[in-house]
Amino acid sequence: MTRDKATRAIHGRKDNLYRGANFPIYTSTTFAVEKSDDYDKFIGDEEEFYIYSRYSNPTVRNVEEKIAALENAEDAIVFSSGMAAITSAVLAFAKKGDTIVALRRLYGMAYRFLRDILPGLGVNVEFVDETDLYRAHKNFSNVRLYYFETPINPTTDCISIEKTVHSARKAGALTIMDNTFASPVNQNPLDLGVDVVVHSATKYIGGHSDIMAGAVASSRKLTKAVRDMLKAFGGCINPSDAYMLDRSLKTLAVRVEQQNRSAQRIAQFFLRQKKVLDVCYPGLPSSKSYKVAKKQMTGFGGMLCIELDSLASAKKFCDSLELGLNATSLGGVETLVSIPVLTSHIKMSPEELKSANVTEGMVRISIGLENTDDLILDFKNALGKI
Repeated sequence: MTRDKATRAIHGRKDNLYRGANFPIYTSTTFAVEKSDDYDKFIGDEEEFYIYSRYSNPTVRNVEEKIAALENAEDAIVFSSGMAAITSAVLAFAKKGDTIVALRRLYGMAYRFLRDILPGLGVNVEFVDETDLYRAHKNFSNVRLYYFETPINPTTDCISIEKTVHSARKAGALTIMDNTFASPVNQNPLDLGVDVVVHSATKYIGGHSDIMAGAVASSRKLTKAVRDMLKAFGGCINPSDAYMLDRSLKTLAVRVEQQNRSAQRIAQFFLRQKKVLDVCYPGLPSSKSYKVAKKQMTGFGGMLCIELDSLASAKKFCDSLELGLNATSLGGVETLVSIPVLTSHIKMSPEELKSANVTEGMVRISIGLENTDDLILDFKNALGKI
């Protein structure tokens, strides 16, 4: 029987000792063996054998199994941050002499990792736009990985997963896709042929602005390679944080579904405002991403982006809000606003910002769970102060 995502997010491992509603927190860093020969299980990578929490932990494993179920994956790994997940996934497969084809429009820190660090390890990174991503198999040789995200941070533009996967398969390359903006509720890239999905679980999966975490979901074969990176680099999550992530998963579906509804209404509100030059939201029929998003997403998400006439106007708008917090991050229960050129896309040249379609007057908005009418009034009042 195939269960709904809301059910999968709630029901994981059971507390068989006391039948508690919540799976326990195993805070132990080390686990004893009954006899020395049991270490053979560790050498053989037996999944249910625990020895040291950097390698695996029962509380963490419960969350990994839930995320795997939500992404329709064979397995998943949870990390201490989204960047730990991204870097571990990329380094698991990209070696010296390989080429990575990466979408030019990415979350800023992921972009800087690809731009500044990988070349020093002998990995060639080619940044391309969407059109060139779809035909990269014709233009580049020795391609090991395609790396991309959709919806794109911060503009929420959507690119075709189907076309990207098709090109990667022609090139004999693996695909790694960041699914943070959509969450597993709104999009399942593995179902569309992507090889590896990464998340900043700090965002929608965590959902309460109180946990830092990352996740990777894929086949057992590929996650094993990524888990080796986790063991070596030590980007493991604390069991207490994993427990809180489990708590958050239980409300993921209802949170995201409400954020979808609210973001749709708020995007439509911004369309009617003369001081707003552009509204970026894939759920708007006027959006260039609407057809692609409708084909590959089951919900349009809680992220949107507006463009004002200047950086000064963007600052005034953000500083005038009473409900919306002027803060980085996204996907929480509270509404957050940020100016990409000051936060996620800082330390990028004017040319790089132009290529990413990021302007100084752009404001990224993560819709929370406040009353939608209250948010609209807050946004309206802030626009009135520009």
